[in-house]
Amino acid sequence: MSTKHSTRELIADDLLANTGRSGWRGLLAATVFEPSFATVLMHRLAVALQRAGHARTAKLLWRRNTRRSACHLHLDADIGPGLILPHPTGIVIGSGARLGRRVTIYQNVTLGRARREERYPVVGDGVVIYPNAVVSGGVAIGRGAVVGAGSVVVDDVPEGAVVAGQPARILRHTVVPLNTVERESA
Repeated sequence: MSTKHSTRELIADDLLANTGRSGWRGLLAATVFEPSFATVLMHRLAVALQRAGHARTAKLLWRRNTRRSACHLHLDADIGPGLILPHPTGIVIGSGARLGRRVTIYQNVTLGRARREERYPVVGDGVVIYPNAVVSGGVAIGRGAVVGAGSVVVDDVPEGAVVAGQPARILRHTVVPLNTVERESA
């Protein structure tokens, strides 16, 4: 997932996904005027500091970002490029969670481990998770899937599926073209 991308590439993809802009002017404008992008940017910078061996500074930046945005993105989570958080308040992404490219997560979503297991969710490319959803345990959410608002996901979700409910069940299943996410990110 994100481990093969440089911080610069991740930020550029995040900027493009969130604003449709690129370059330093777009970065400056988005940092000042787009709180959702600023949250993702601060997370990327904190992760870069941690990987560079500046754990204390990374933790301080992470704490400031978490406090400012009320969004807990764990520094050890593997978050792919193009993360979109339209309303970042209340989002919790646990330490072992893995997210693909162009994932969209709305407010009050939790991606964490189940009470009795150590595994975290794996979220595929182009997934959309609507408000107040909980994705718990070592479940996999397939590419292009949609998780409805207020859903509780405890089982795997296939590619292109739309799930909702508590526990979540498949409402609709569509075929996702192989290159949909790659075309959008190009």
